[in-house]
Amino acid sequence: MKDTMLDKLQKFGLNLYEAKAYASLLKIGTSNAYKISKESGIPRARIYDVLESITKRGLAMVEESSENVKIYTPVPSKIFLEKIKKEWESDYEEVKSNLQDLEAEENKQDIYVFTVKGKENIVAYCRQLLNEADQYVIISMWNQMYELLLPELEECKERGCNVLGISHDIKNPIEGIEKHFNSKIHNMPENMHWFILSADGKKLLYGYSAEIDKDAFYTEDSSHIYLMEDYILHDMVINRLIENKGDKDRMTQMMQEFVRKIKE
Repeated sequence: MKDTMLDKLQKFGLNLYEAKAYASLLKIGTSNAYKISKESGIPRARIYDVLESITKRGLAMVEESSENVKIYTPVPSKIFLEKIKKEWESDYEEVKSNLQDLEAEENKQDIYVFTVKGKENIVAYCRQLLNEADQYVIISMWNQMYELLLPELEECKERGCNVLGISHDIKNPIEGIEKHFNSKIHNMPENMHWFILSADGKKLLYGYSAEIDKDAFYTEDSSHIYLMEDYILHDMVINRLIENKGDKDRMTQMMQEFVRKIKE
């Protein structure tokens, strides 16, 4: 009997012995406590309590034989799983409603910025922002992060969302994302990649690129959002002017002068 299956059954609210008893009963079919104990490895001193428990939970049916021996029959797995599914969906909707009500309550303390830690959480937040965007998305990011979010970015455009921004080291970004000219002078101290993602001017996530597996920062504060969006839009304008005038060398020289001054 696979431990992974038993682990998953426990996520449905069964304890280990209950999971073993039900799985064993499905395997061997209608049987008595002795055979179920032998098949499942549940001690005989515990097997009757466990079988009584799964019977009360609706996972098994019991009847007595002519010799007054209790015989147990498993409820088919399809029926059990359908019952679990309906209970889960009902609980999910109730919890969802309750949590949304809590979020909507007034007089909450304002939190301007909070930290999102780790690659999986950062990517999940980014995907949520992209999926919820109605009007526009503005981004500035490097190739690894872009590839992770490309399906959601394409879905945004399909929904009619405007997708704008600057890309770094991305060969063929989607329409609306401009390729930054390759002359990065002012880098982070650790020389790590970063990203910015703003959705509808209402929600913002920025920080270390997800593949670095460090921190990002989420905010709904309008001043943060304005500053980051304004930075990206100015970057796009400058990038386009340089591309049109072919003045990359002069721009690089100017950036070097500015960076040298702030580091003197």
